[in-house]
Amino acid sequence: MSARLEWMNGPSLVWTAANRPRYDRRSQRYPSDMTNDEWLTLEPLLPVAEGIGRPRTYPIRDIMNGIRYVQRYGIPWDAMPKDLPPASLCYDYWRLLTDGGHMDRINHHLVMRDREKSGKEASPTLAIVDAQAVKCDAPQGERGYDAAKQVLGRKRHLAVDSDGRLLAVMITPANVQDQEGGIPLVKRLVRLCPWIKTIVVDGGYKARFIEAVQAGTSRVVEVVVRPQFGKGFVLLPKRWRIEQSIGALTVSRRLKLDYDTLLHISAAAMLFASITRLLASITMK
Repeated sequence: MSARLEWMNGPSLVWTAANRPRYDRRSQRYPSDMTNDEWLTLEPLLPVAEGIGRPRTYPIRDIMNGIRYVQRYGIPWDAMPKDLPPASLCYDYWRLLTDGGHMDRINHHLVMRDREKSGKEASPTLAIVDAQAVKCDAPQGERGYDAAKQVLGRKRHLAVDSDGRLLAVMITPANVQDQEGGIPLVKRLVRLCPWIKTIVVDGGYKARFIEAVQAGTSRVVEVVVRPQFGKGFVLLPKRWRIEQSIGALTVSRRLKLDYDTLLHISAAAMLFASITRLLASITMK
């Protein structure tokens, strides 16, 4: 028997009778739809209905799949396919999640769960901080011009753990300096992850940021500087993780540009992309 056939018939093959239903996507309408395992993981974390009013016409799972479709493919809400729940219903539930502060809570829970699955402590002790400037296509809302990147739009201030999981995000106009946006980002980060001891940044985060972050605490800011004589792409220790994370998150086409008028909705879109990644990781056997 060839090595190929031995592997196909071996115990490591994922398409066993037990695993086949777990990975079966024939019941899904679109690639963005959740698997059964992903839904079972997410459902307990969603806000509970108040129990008043008429019964739901559409299941919450279908509504969440509608939101995932919009975020994954970057389409306007009113361009949703007709076999998904109405766009107005999906948008209303999206605003319930974003305005109620549920996105931070769900993302934080899934981060801890995914870390435990990988054999790490639930709460991280190291965070990597960076910022990304992105063009803004919203008809209204705050924006600014980043002269260094030559981008008119907004800036995403991000913190990830040592494996690239998104821990916290904050959106500002693009003219806000990295270190100015990084200070309130770290304040939000330590509320979510109080055991953070080390924060890794690049050379754009100057003395003011370092002093503000370290003041009255035992936290340490580690600055990773690009080699002076390096040419082209240089893989920077630790910091490459956040670059990798940004690339993975922006697979969600809704994040290619910033389409939202309100800054907290823009932040929620980043968290939603993170939640989608975490669900896939947690349910992967």
